[in-house]
Amino acid sequence: MATKGQLLISPATGEYFEFVETAAETGGKHSTIKVMLKKTGFKPVMHKHLEQDESFEVVSGKLTYVLEGQAPVTIGVGERVTLPKAVGHTHYNDGDEDLVMLQTATPALDFEPFVEAMHLNYIRGLVKNGQPPFLQLMVWMNEMKGKTCLADIPVGVQKFLATVLAPIGRLRGYRAFYD
Repeated sequence: MATKGQLLISPATGEYFEFVETAAETGGKHSTIKVMLKKTGFKPVMHKHLEQDESFEVVSGKLTYVLEGQAPVTIGVGERVTLPKAVGHTHYNDGDEDLVMLQTATPALDFEPFVEAMHLNYIRGLVKNGQPPFLQLMVWMNEMKGKTCLADIPVGVQKFLATVLAPIGRLRGYRAFYD
């Protein structure tokens, strides 16, 4: 369970996630993390959240985001953007300095354990080109309330695959929630 001030740091890059406002504090309405990304750091693949909006506020540096079918947009210090649920997107640091931003998931659902699990996969070197292992994605899709899926595969196909492949993923050691 995430706690306010909890810090998840990548030993390889120094990038981090810090829990700023937890679901427990907001009654599940939202969860906010502070994220620091290096210029060539973590960049998630195009993905979508089926049940959550994702908002960003830039504290320092510049955030670039792409909404499905649109050109990249870059915002700077003090600017905010909300990426709506069910719309494919990605977000990353394409600037010349470290990016620090506040990222909020609304509603919170299981955003915090998702961040913890993503971080664990990332520091273990399992996230390649912004994408966790496919079987990990299938376990998350099958077991988490806050469904996150790849933007380039139809959601129905992913839900079917999750039903079939999540048990295999669990046998291979993947979990929706890690201690």
